[in-house]
Amino acid sequence: MRLAVFGATGGTGVQLIRQALRRGHRVTALVRRPEAMPIKNDHLAVIQGDVLTEGAADAAVDGTDAVVSALGIGYRRHATTVYSAGTANILAAMRKTGVDRLLVVSTSSLHIPEPRQFPEWLVTRFLLHPMLKRPYADMAAMERHVRESGIEWTLVRAARLTNHPATGDYRIALDNKLRGGWSISRADLAAYLLDHIRDQHTYQRIVEIAN
Repeated sequence: MRLAVFGATGGTGVQLIRQALRRGHRVTALVRRPEAMPIKNDHLAVIQGDVLTEGAADAAVDGTDAVVSALGIGYRRHATTVYSAGTANILAAMRKTGVDRLLVVSTSSLHIPEPRQFPEWLVTRFLLHPMLKRPYADMAAMERHVRESGIEWTLVRAARLTNHPATGDYRIALDNKLRGGWSISRADLAAYLLDHIRDQHTYQRIVEIAN
């Protein structure tokens, strides 16, 4: 399978590319600084460009079977348009090139759980949302772009990301909040994304995932 990956030099993106190459996929990555890509492989094409520039995503998306976006700014608190504008440009490239499958990494803390999930509600409501309200606003706009796109999308809302090894032992909830979802390794998240690229049961669905 031919995959386009955005956010390719971040922790999740690197995990995703490594695992995709091990599975025999071909990967195209759009990156601002090619020297920041730690992976060298004959089946990896690295294109220099900025996803925030209109049209820059076209060459990365063209000719691929699916697109995976792991765009992000980590836990930085400043205002950003990386999520919304970057994803809008990816969607424009997909419409232009006829690619119709998109998986997007989001965060499970974007939406506050019900108070009956008290520990999660407390942390999300009084810590994460006040601290990260500006990037969360842009992430919410990103999710709206994806949901309104009309393509075969999956939003994967991950718990706090860690660098722990893959375990294969994770839980998911479809279109629902996941209880006790505190963290997920980037390796397990990447494996889930690759395992479900063509899983029609996840099309136009929101998946929460945690270890």
